[in-house]
Formats: sequence, C-alpha cells, structure tokens
Amino acid sequence: MDERHTTMLMAETLQEGLSRLWGRPVLVRELRREFFSGCSSFWAERLRVLLDGGERLEVFFKDLNPRHHLNSAPAVRAGGLEPSRRELLMYQRVLSPQRFGTPQLYAARWDPPRGAFWLFLEEAGGALLAGSADLSLWLAAARWAAGFHAASRRLPPGQTRFLRPYGNTQYRDCVERIERKLADLDAAYRPAVCRALDYHAGLIDGFAALPRSVIHGEFFGKNLVVRAGRPDAPLAVIDWETAAIGPSYLDLVSLTTGWRGSDQKQALWRAYFDSYQAETGLRLDWACFCEDLRRLAVHHTLKWLGWRPDWNFSMKRWMRELEQAMPSPR
Repeated sequence: MDERHTTMLMAETLQEGLSRLWGRPVLVRELRREFFSGCSSFWAERLRVLLDGGERLEVFFKDLNPRHHLNSAPAVRAGGLEPSRRELLMYQRVLSPQRFGTPQLYAARWDPPRGAFWLFLEEAGGALLAGSADLSLWLAAARWAAGFHAASRRLPPGQTRFLRPYGNTQYRDCVERIERKLADLDAAYRPAVCRALDYHAGLIDGFAALPRSVIHGEFFGKNLVVRAGRPDAPLAVIDWETAAIGPSYLDLVSLTTGWRGSDQKQALWRAYFDSYQAETGLRLDWACFCEDLRRLAVHHTLKWLGWRPDWNFSMKRWMRELEQAMPSPR
C-alpha cells in the first residue's frame, strides 16, 4: 500500500475500534502521522486525530509486522508473527478487560493479505522509567508488578491459553545457547560463566515451585512509560510481545537488573514483597523470597548472555550481575 492508502486504512481501523469501544458511531475527520523515534525495534508513530465534533485524540500506533523491524531487531528477535500476535491478544484478552492501568487499546488490525498488523493505543507519553533516578517511581513499578502478578495468577485458562509456558525449555535453552558460543568468550570471563552454568543446572527443578502468573517477560525500565500528571497511575507498562505464564518473580529480577546499590535493590524487593502479600493474602518468608530472587537472577543473567547473537556487548555489566547473584565460592 502507498502512504495515502495506508493512512486511509489507519483512519478506518481507528474509527471502527473507537466506535466499538465508546458504544457510539465515531468518525475520524483528520489523521496526522509522525514517526516515533524513541522506538528501538517495531516501527511506531504518534497520531494526532481529529474526530467529529472537534474532539482531538493522541494515539500511539505500533506496527507489529516483523518485516518492518528497525535497526538490528531482526537479528535478535525470532518467532515470526507469534510475538506480535501475543501482544495483540494480551491487550484484547488480559490487559484492557482487567483494567491494569496499561495503555488503553483503541483499535487493532490483523490483516495478513495487506501485511497490516497494527495496534492503536492510548498515548501514555515518551519518558521512560529507565531514564529516571526517582526511586519512588521504581518502587511504584515494583508494587505494580506485585499487583499484576497477584491478579493474573488466577485468571481462567481460557483467557490466557494463548500464552506460552515459561519453564524447563527456557531454562535449558539459555544454557545450550551459551555452550554453543562458549569457545568465543574472552578467556577472562569463561571460568565464571562455566561455574554459573554448573550452578544453574542444580536450580532448574526448584524453579517449578515458585509462584506463577502472567509475566511481562522483559520488565525493564525501558518498557515502562512515566505518565505525566497522573499520580494515581504514574506508570504504563508497554511492549508485551514476550508475555508468558511463568515464575512471577522473574519480572522483579528484570526490573532490578543494573541497580548497584544493595539498599535500593532491597527496597524494591521489599516493596514487591509487601504488596504481593497484601494482594494475595499469602504469608511469605523474607529470607526465602530473597534467595529465590538471587537464584532467578542467575538464570536471568545467563538467559541474556545466551540470547545475544555475540559477545560484543556490555559484558562487564552482565558479569557484574552474575557475580552479585552467584553464591560465594566455598
């Protein structure tokens, strides 16, 4: 499709979606498109929409077609249309119906003949949590994750059947990925990585006993938008293509990756711990909780070491994470 026809189809899709959402006919009078440069993988745009009656609406448009990935995304992402379909279904079946405070889904188009795989979402803003040093926002993110995990752990299977289970396949896959390229790793790092692989092998069976729920899968600060002027809902969680049914605490490990200050990391863990207990009514042991997080952090670090196509990235950062998570040698 040329740009004019694409814009017309976008307007048609949006007005159909808004009409269903609001329960009344909606007409898009004007749609202005602007490329969103803050996106690192999927093509995205900010739309300024004029509706009938003069109402104006700002919309975030995300193109889920993997052929339209930006930069190096195709080299590090796989799965064809499956991750895109998963994100769409997360908004349709889990996030919007449950009112979790994620961006509102306005409209969507899944149209293989046209190659149109589109999301139209509420515009939540452009400031990412990853760029903020405000600890109160990070604490809010930890509490949000606890509430989300508490609520989604008991969703009916029919609502979440489209999500893949995160389990032994993923735990073992990260090991196999590292082993395949271990020979190319700098010799200075190899002993620590091999020790972590051996230690990780003894953890896998124990992971099955951890609390499970819907997880984001990449709950990093770069996937949380800071909403301006919304103290009641300061954050919006985005980019759900890696969602799964898995160990709930894995999202907390992602969120706290890179935090060097042990006091601050402990504060984030505690915020999650207290909120999770309050939301579920369960009584958890703090020491066991911290140990579970440390063990999951070993897996999380190995997962990202194995996932990258080569070793030419922030090895020092990830080796520091591995050192923090591993028990001291006896």
